Amino acid sequence: MRAPTVLIALLGFLPQVLTSGSFELRIKSFTNSLGRLSSGQCCDGSSSSDAPCLAPCRTKFRVCLKIYQANIDTTSPCTFGDITTPVLGGNSLDVPNLNVEGFTNPIVFPFDFTWPGTFSLIVEAWHDTNETSRSDDSLIARMTKQSIADVGGPWIEEEQRWGNVGGAHLKLSYRVTCAAHYYGPGCEVLCRPRDDAFGHYTCSPSGEIVCKTGWTGDYCSKPRCLPGCDAEHGHCLKPDECICHSGWVGELCDQCERHPGCVHGTCSKPWDCICEEGWGGLFCNQDLNYCTNHRPCRNGGTCHNTGQGSYTCVCPPEYTGPDCEKSLHSCAVRPCQNGGACVPDESGELSCACPSGYEGARCETRRLTCADQPCRNGGTCEPRPSGYVCSCPPGYAGVDCAVEADPCAANPCRNGATCARAGDGFRCSCKPGFRGNRCEIDIDDCAGIICEHGGTCVDLVNGQRCQCAPGFLGPRCETRVDFCLAKPCANGGECHVLDNDYECRCRPGFAGKDCSIDVDECASSPCRNGGTCRDRVDGYHCNCPTGWGGKSCTVSLADFAAAKPAGGHLRRVGDETPEEESLSGRHVALIAALSAVVPAAALAAAVAVACVRRRRKRAQNAADAEARAQNAANAGGGGRVIRNTWGKCEGPVPECQNAHNAAAEECKRKTLNTESAARLLAALDPRLSRLSADSAYCANSDTSLVKRALEGGGVYVLDDHCLPPTFATQV
Repeated sequence: MRAPTVLIALLGFLPQVLTSGSFELRIKSFTNSLGRLSSGQCCDGSSSSDAPCLAPCRTKFRVCLKIYQANIDTTSPCTFGDITTPVLGGNSLDVPNLNVEGFTNPIVFPFDFTWPGTFSLIVEAWHDTNETSRSDDSLIARMTKQSIADVGGPWIEEEQRWGNVGGAHLKLSYRVTCAAHYYGPGCEVLCRPRDDAFGHYTCSPSGEIVCKTGWTGDYCSKPRCLPGCDAEHGHCLKPDECICHSGWVGELCDQCERHPGCVHGTCSKPWDCICEEGWGGLFCNQDLNYCTNHRPCRNGGTCHNTGQGSYTCVCPPEYTGPDCEKSLHSCAVRPCQNGGACVPDESGELSCACPSGYEGARCETRRLTCADQPCRNGGTCEPRPSGYVCSCPPGYAGVDCAVEADPCAANPCRNGATCARAGDGFRCSCKPGFRGNRCEIDIDDCAGIICEHGGTCVDLVNGQRCQCAPGFLGPRCETRVDFCLAKPCANGGECHVLDNDYECRCRPGFAGKDCSIDVDECASSPCRNGGTCRDRVDGYHCNCPTGWGGKSCTVSLADFAAAKPAGGHLRRVGDETPEEESLSGRHVALIAALSAVVPAAALAAAVAVACVRRRRKRAQNAADAEARAQNAANAGGGGRVIRNTWGKCEGPVPECQNAHNAAAEECKRKTLNTESAARLLAALDPRLSRLSADSAYCANSDTSLVKRALEGGGVYVLDDHCLPPTFATQV
């Protein structure tokens, strides 16, 4: 019985373990005032569109969440989940206040993969007919939505109406959240705080492991021992402790343990007993040098070891006793030499008053005088009551002028120069850039140096440099800065060098310091009579409403229709001409000349128009190539984005999707194709590439849903050139 119980518990825990996040959808309200299905029939089965429905609908919902689809297929499987609610009520529902068994609001779709950011959502309201199969006959309303939802974002509100007054009306909201212990933009990072033998850490807001105080290591499983604890001779099981290995002691386990019983010994490794001086034996407890260890002899007595802890003191003449501790207290022995007087003091100690010319405890040292010529190396002796004083010559010092003086000791040389003895004096070896006896003078390296174009010479140590005025560079400021080398002008602009600046002469349609601003020709609202303006490079294009034409929608097509003859035919020249109005010979000659000249002139005009168009096309291609090369250079050098129109299909329907203009206009998009752009596209996440593969063209759904995958990339796009619309009028 125990094994099945454990298995059931594990199975119940498995979804929680595998769930990294959830998509939550909250139905706020649903109103179906007329009580009708999407087909127009009443939920009670009647089909009259005029009479009110007798019975309310039994409303339930089906929510389908799947991967992003450019064109949502309502019949394909719901890859992220499919949930159907029980019957929640009739025609009008206030869902947050409902208490229906088997239904929770919000509806939760757990997922165990990295959240892709984009998704497709299908929300359907059904009339419950107690049938096991689902048929569109009982469908009340269906909402489809492609969208983006970032993890951790706020609730995103959605609202949709069907039909006119009294039609179905749905309000809902949704969001994406990570499960407990999951982090990251896609809930892909797992970090579960713990405080056990396998780790001691918490988690940062981004899911990184943050060790608790006193723990370290990849998983914070290694404690930080007491600061200073010897890593070789100590360890710890918890923070701020130091447990010593065998043979080591001390708070930091840095002291070896002596051999047990060692008395006067030390150790350099565990269990040593290295005897101190004067001690011996296995435990260093035998005194081998009593005199050194105890110093028993006093008053200057000399100690001699006699072995086995014994000694003998040899006392000076005025002392006696085993340790020379007793003073003889007698001047009868005449301890003072050279006529010194013996004087006992109150403590019984003896002192000697030495005569002139002697010194020392017993007046044993003769004091030198100038008669002894004590001053050496040519020093001059000067007598003093206490002896003499030597005046030493240069280069010597000391009491007897016996010490040779160092003239470089006072560091006389300046600015890092080297001092060397030179006879009785010194000589300084200067570093480059300095001169003088002590190297105290800084050589002016700017002498004779001319900095061009207003530059200023700056004196350096053993050198100089020119501080150039703005707009110039070079060792002597001789070179003018060419700001055009960086190719600052975008979109084919022509760069001209100025003093400390540059000027971009922009192609028509662009403006700004670096020609990066696309001039909006639609700002002046040139399209008249309700026409829609579309900005072009150095121009605009008007989408005219029905009945209007021309560049600015100022030509009324009705005027062309009015000018057309009745019946739709033209009257031929010569019809109903009387025979008496026959042409003369001069008229015939004129008609023949015109018949030859007019076709030739028309042909020449056609050839001229073709040449002009071809020349304009070549100029446009050359300008586009130059702008593309400029943008590629800017992309390689960290240039700015000129105009990024990738995936932007929002706003009014473009001309190329208008059914009235589809046959008359073909839109072409010119996109920069460089190695950097190719590497960027190749680096896209394969999952997002699959999700966005169906939405790469304007003809599909909103491609801005996959724009986030390209944010931060250097995509440079030239504005698109669309063929101008043309129309023919029969007259």
